[in-house]
Amino acid sequence: MMKMMTMKKSTSYDQAKLKAMSDALCDNIEELLDVLDVPDYKISDKMVICSCPIHDGDNPSAFNLYHTGDSYRGNWKCRTHNCEETFKPSILGFIRGCLSNKKYDWSNKEGQICTFKETITFAEHFLGNKLSDIKISKKQKEKSTFVNAIKYINTKNIEEENKVSRSTITSSLDIPSKYFIDRGFSKEILTKYDVGDCNNPKKPMCGRAVVPVYDQDYQYMVGCTGRAIENKCDKCSCYHQTQECPPEEKRYLHSKWRHNFGFKTQNHLYNYWFAKEHIKKSGKVILVESPGNVWRLEEAGIHNAVGLFGASLADIQKMILDISGAMTIYTLMDNDEAGQKAAENIFKKCQRTYNVHNIELTHADVASMSVQEVTDFIKPRINHD
Repeated sequence: MMKMMTMKKSTSYDQAKLKAMSDALCDNIEELLDVLDVPDYKISDKMVICSCPIHDGDNPSAFNLYHTGDSYRGNWKCRTHNCEETFKPSILGFIRGCLSNKKYDWSNKEGQICTFKETITFAEHFLGNKLSDIKISKKQKEKSTFVNAIKYINTKNIEEENKVSRSTITSSLDIPSKYFIDRGFSKEILTKYDVGDCNNPKKPMCGRAVVPVYDQDYQYMVGCTGRAIENKCDKCSCYHQTQECPPEEKRYLHSKWRHNFGFKTQNHLYNYWFAKEHIKKSGKVILVESPGNVWRLEEAGIHNAVGLFGASLADIQKMILDISGAMTIYTLMDNDEAGQKAAENIFKKCQRTYNVHNIELTHADVASMSVQEVTDFIKPRINHD
């Protein structure tokens, strides 16, 4: 196991100029890899794939570096030894790791790391331009600030002043949700996930069974989704408690599922706060469409499942997977046309960097299976390798 070292904070640098330097390095990624003697790499339109050159790894697909994309360009992941935890997951951190191994034999000695100044000096020589001489336009500076803000939001999930603690959420809901108990989920699993009914008429989720979504540290809510408790109205096809149908311009508020305002489901994986340690330990992750599918798997003792909030894997969701330590993906999509299409798209998106297996269901979805059926049908298929 590699020894993770704490590095001293480097001298202050102009962040906009560092961003411009990093972009230039990514623009010349093939030449950079050759100069750093990175062996047998493959490059797609988004990603570099190879064995990790920092710890001299031998898994040909365990190292991934994004060379395109505004908010994650230059990010990288070593999925066998987590080298990015030592050198930071940026293109400059990647160079620093490679130089440390080449200059100080870091992979064998687990010792000295080259300085950030050495890294900058290498980058300056490679690009033929000093960092201090890089000219930054106002537009580039604004873009750098925007990208840094995006990275902060994606990392922290929610701004300080908007954080909602678990205690606030649990005190505002009737937990466990009677609605989901009536649909076959155990009180224990619903209590574990803080799933409850909202009966406060002053709350926008009133009349819904609410599913909170937490940050990766399981401290604050980053969003929530609510299932309408009422049955579908035959007249307006909405879900409402009142006898009269809502006006047409407000019917969107009475849909079957409703997310809280501002919650971007494509930036999160449901249950990642619980599943991440199990994913890292096992090297496996199970993808399902909805929270209910996660709950049923949990009830059967399967703890490394995450929900996509639908039938597609968004780019940021995949980035979360890329840093999770997973090497194998199992897709358990709903048994309908959209679900099978989703499984095909996930395979295409992930096959170059993961072992991807699709498990076809005979039921409508995982949630409609009993715990015993999950144990008998799904468990053997995810534990066979």
